[in-house]
Amino acid sequence: MFLNLDYYSIILMLLALSLGGFVKGVVSFGLPLVALPILSFVLNPKQAIFLLFFSVIAVNFRELKFKNFKAYKKIIPLSIGLFLGIIIGSVIFHKIENNFISQMIGFTIILCAIINYSDFKINSDLLLNIFFSITYGFFCGILGGMTTLVGPLIAIYLVSLNLKKDEFSELVSLTIFSCLIPIFGIFFIYQEIIFSDFLLSAAFAIPAIFMQLLGFKIREMLPQDTFKKVILLMLTIIGILVIYKNW
Repeated sequence: MFLNLDYYSIILMLLALSLGGFVKGVVSFGLPLVALPILSFVLNPKQAIFLLFFSVIAVNFRELKFKNFKAYKKIIPLSIGLFLGIIIGSVIFHKIENNFISQMIGFTIILCAIINYSDFKINSDLLLNIFFSITYGFFCGILGGMTTLVGPLIAIYLVSLNLKKDEFSELVSLTIFSCLIPIFGIFFIYQEIIFSDFLLSAAFAIPAIFMQLLGFKIREMLPQDTFKKVILLMLTIIGILVIYKNW
């Protein structure tokens, strides 16, 4: 899957995983959101998503502490919708052209950036509606299956629940971690992966993990809102460039 990589590609791949891990450490989500648009300049979407395989497992697993079992019941309807939607979205991902996937990634990045930048929250009455939660999860799942950018949409839902900071971080990671099973399960059905591909994906998880540790320290010192808005502005610009490149 990863043949004839030049130095430019390797440097950009390291940059993408490092920045993605750092942002994940600071705001609890964002590794694919940051890494995918950068990777799209040197890899096709299927290569880029598999390169993230070990990284997204590692950085989300690190934040699973299982301290907040009582909060888990709040996301059961969301999780049901997510699981169903991701199966459909993942199948669609393998049936459509790479350029269209890249365009979808670009549009999704811009949409997520605008929504998160505006601090949009879902009405509390809707959050109590099981049908809405399942439907919202289903929509997020389809989009997440096609792009792996499910984290920001999950974050919008969890922020609207007004969770404590540690509950929010844990539930974001738990939900994303659970999404990886259908995403990569279907990926392995459709794509031929060799042992060297796994080694490369594992090697690129190292900078993501180290930069996540740095992000944890920044999370304690820097106002997250300030950092998040700077990142989201940067992502909007990158998203526009990704769409332009693949139009």
